[in-house]
Amino acid sequence: MRADRLISLILELQERGKTTASNLAGALGVSRRTILRDLDALSLSGVPVLAEGGPGGGVWLDPSYRTSLTGMKESELRTLLVAGDARLLDDLGWGKEYLESQRKLRASVPRRFESGVDRLRRRLVIDSRWWWHEASEPNLEALQAAVWEDRVIEGEYQSWDGSTKAVRLEAYGLVAKAGLWYFVGCRGGEWRTYRVSRFASARVTGEFVRDPEFNLSFWWPAHAAEFAGEMAGFRFALCLPAGQVRYLRGIVPGRVDVMGPCGSPGWVRADIGVDSSLYAELVVLGLGGQCVILDNPELANAVVRRCREGLAAHAAMGNAAEG
Repeated sequence: MRADRLISLILELQERGKTTASNLAGALGVSRRTILRDLDALSLSGVPVLAEGGPGGGVWLDPSYRTSLTGMKESELRTLLVAGDARLLDDLGWGKEYLESQRKLRASVPRRFESGVDRLRRRLVIDSRWWWHEASEPNLEALQAAVWEDRVIEGEYQSWDGSTKAVRLEAYGLVAKAGLWYFVGCRGGEWRTYRVSRFASARVTGEFVRDPEFNLSFWWPAHAAEFAGEMAGFRFALCLPAGQVRYLRGIVPGRVDVMGPCGSPGWVRADIGVDSSLYAELVVLGLGGQCVILDNPELANAVVRRCREGLAAHAAMGNAAEG
């Protein structure tokens, strides 16, 4: 087990560059004291581990050092064969290259692993796209180019309510989440996430100096929880039949808390978080008479207003048809 951990420690150091023992301990799931002992062991075995104390200090490998670790395990090979998503990579123009790399990887599999790889291909498929997916992201190409070349993006961004605003962002990264593309941009020293499909326009402009400390693979996991909270920032409560909770969770997955009985027998209170008042209106309208809004008169008035507008529109259509 320690040999595997030492290999993982070397790989972490190669990927991170200068970092702290605490960061390495968190990444490998051990104590800081264990990491310090492992660093001493690497140094004694000839691995060039460098260290610097004080503020801004840390540990790192000599930049000229690279491991020549070979002998991949079958479990590690499996992860390589299933880790990619050809359809998402195709969005970036890399689909053909990905499929070719997979063919080359399978062709190089040691004979003792061939049966296991064949079982994997027959039994496991990873498709990260949502069932209904836009055929293309018209501004993804421009955003991708800006990310690769450390360029600034200027364009128009559409909010959930349909309004647009001018944006000027330093292009730091792209993230595919549940089949949707998100752009990570920096403005005024603050990194924020933008839905690619909401860019009404995007053009590549001047260059910028990228913050060398920013690493998307470390930043995104920490940011994802905060982003999810923003996506559930509009809170409201419903009283509804217990049998409707499953339907509610289907249209607002992961954002429903059942709090206990309320109203008539068999009815329960559900606290819900969505990203906008419009989304909340759609949830309530979907349930129809099978729910009552609690403690949110603004939402209740909005739903009533939308119902009246719908009734008037359909009555007008009915009168026109009769005429």
